[in-house]
Amino acid sequence: MSRLLIFRPHPAFPTISITGTRCAFRCKHCNAHYLSGMIPCSDPRKLLELCERFASKGARGVLLSGGFNRQGYVPFEPFLDAIERIKQRTNLIVSIHPGLPPSWLIRELGRAGVDIADFDLIGDDQTISTILGSEKTTDHYSSALRTMSKHVPHVVPHICIGLNAGKISGEFRAVEIAREVGPEVLVFLILTPTPGTPLFAAKPPSTSDVVKVVRYARERMPRTELALGCMRPRGNGRSRLELAVLRAGASRVVLPSPLTVKEARRSGFKIKTINACCSLPRSLLEEFS
Repeated sequence: MSRLLIFRPHPAFPTISITGTRCAFRCKHCNAHYLSGMIPCSDPRKLLELCERFASKGARGVLLSGGFNRQGYVPFEPFLDAIERIKQRTNLIVSIHPGLPPSWLIRELGRAGVDIADFDLIGDDQTISTILGSEKTTDHYSSALRTMSKHVPHVVPHICIGLNAGKISGEFRAVEIAREVGPEVLVFLILTPTPGTPLFAAKPPSTSDVVKVVRYARERMPRTELALGCMRPRGNGRSRLELAVLRAGASRVVLPSPLTVKEARRSGFKIKTINACCSLPRSLLEEFS
């Protein structure tokens, strides 16, 4: 019987933006839109207080995210001491969404006690240039991934299928880059045309294209757990897409539709719900119910 883990992050695993709604990059697929759905906290002292309050109310972890600076990463520099104190004073799991930080900052984040790094991985130079407006290349992403894997206990690559305006452009290359570090978990996102962004008129990738990428990852990385993450289309055909990804080899999904759960159970999946972020490695899952 296949196992399916359903993840429900909130309220046990809240997401905090350390930049509020500010982002210097404003990538074409996001344009800072998703920052407005996070809890704003741009002061390190208040971040510590906020996390202590979350812990006292039963939270099990936090995801620290935010907008990018002009160098293309979330500016965690002022928050290193706060992160270290959060780890000292609470039992919270600290996960970060860092962007593409420099090597020295990666090392310091690891030293501060970060448990998980959710790393956006792009395998196509044109997509990086066109969608992010960045001069970085896939080599920069590959190098940063290797450095993170040395300094952060758990690094979870995130690959957005169809990021290049719905086209498949480098996703298979991204899988190969991820394969080099052998992650416990690999998360797939799917381009979701969002109001107020330059890609609002774009078409998401087809279900068949999504399945091809997921199936390729399943074949190339048989020991890695594959997850369908938060960002994905939720309109008509949502359950069909979710079930197709599960049948292609994913064993984790964030907030699936009720129909997906019903059909998965009918298909023989053994289902367990986890009140946490889908990036949690196996070694930390035992702490959650």
